Amino acid sequence: MKILLVTDDMHPGGVPRHVVDLANGLQKNGITVSVAATDGNFRKRLHNEVKFIKINLLKKDSFDKNYYGIIICIFRIWSLLLSGKYDIVHSHKRFTHYLVKYLKHKIIHITSYHTCFENKKYQTKYGDYTICVSDSVRLQMISKYGCDSNQIKTIYNGIAPFTVHNDKKKKMTYDRLGISTDNKIIASVGAYIPSKDQSTLIIAVNKLKILNKIHNIKFVFQGYGKQEHELKKLTNSLKLNETIIFVDSMFDVESLFNISEFMILNPIHSEGFGIVMLEAASLGKMHIGTKVGGIPEFIEDGITGKLIEAGNPEQLAQTISFLLDNPNEYKRMGSNAKNKYEKYFGLDRMINETISVYDSVLNKNNYIRSEKDC
Repeated sequence: MKILLVTDDMHPGGVPRHVVDLANGLQKNGITVSVAATDGNFRKRLHNEVKFIKINLLKKDSFDKNYYGIIICIFRIWSLLLSGKYDIVHSHKRFTHYLVKYLKHKIIHITSYHTCFENKKYQTKYGDYTICVSDSVRLQMISKYGCDSNQIKTIYNGIAPFTVHNDKKKKMTYDRLGISTDNKIIASVGAYIPSKDQSTLIIAVNKLKILNKIHNIKFVFQGYGKQEHELKKLTNSLKLNETIIFVDSMFDVESLFNISEFMILNPIHSEGFGIVMLEAASLGKMHIGTKVGGIPEFIEDGITGKLIEAGNPEQLAQTISFLLDNPNEYKRMGSNAKNKYEKYFGLDRMINETISVYDSVLNKNNYIRSEKDC
């Protein structure tokens, strides 16, 4: 079996992480894999036997579309699909779904949806079969976007576990952040865009400051995006510069989560699933998450984490305060999150389920071809 994975980019983020893990897992199972994407830091994570094909859908080190590059990219992808080298092309973002849909010719096309899109019905395209990262995404794709319920399936994200760091490595991470190990860390990882709603978290931190609840507490924001300047400006206006630390997307998430007490995932209206929940859980750490998208499919309130209403800084502040006052509670929920991750969200499970979809679609396609030949 020969698979071509296509996505927008290899920049740090949930979808590129998923594509890299999928490519490496498929290759480990004896499948020939190529990845076509805009080059980025995550390409270094690909196994050396996975072929990387550089396309230029995005500008260098940016999430802005490269319109000149798109024209070249169309011909590049078209030539790949016509080459006869691949049995299946598997696209992973809305823009690449669209491109492959209209260029694919006779090759089997699988689409993966990692989140839902507001008011994007006419830009939402499906291949011969669709994989969703959560039931929330799958149900929305069927009810709002018209996907055939017989041609879509949920396959939850799976990851290889993060490594637990020793005290020396943890001290190095504190040093990189420029803070003392006397501080407790609460982390929030995600793109700096309105839908991720870091502004609500900043307001919640300010409420905790007013209540004098954040002595020796540092909130670390890791990410990238057009809203970064606005978020830093809000932080400065509330005089939270000593409490909130911004680090760029190249900062090692594994290192950050190793020194964090717990994490916060705070989207306001859209989140497919959130690989960061699994990354944290693999270390025995919990998330506070909003009741949005696929988040409640992993976070069970009071069991594997805490669930709150989106866009509610008062409730978020109260939840953080409760956890800081009750560290045994976030440790208990972190342990439960790890157990759930190990039981249901391992990487091998995700790879095997994806291969099963490939086999099923290939077998069905071969059957249809043989029927036509008769």
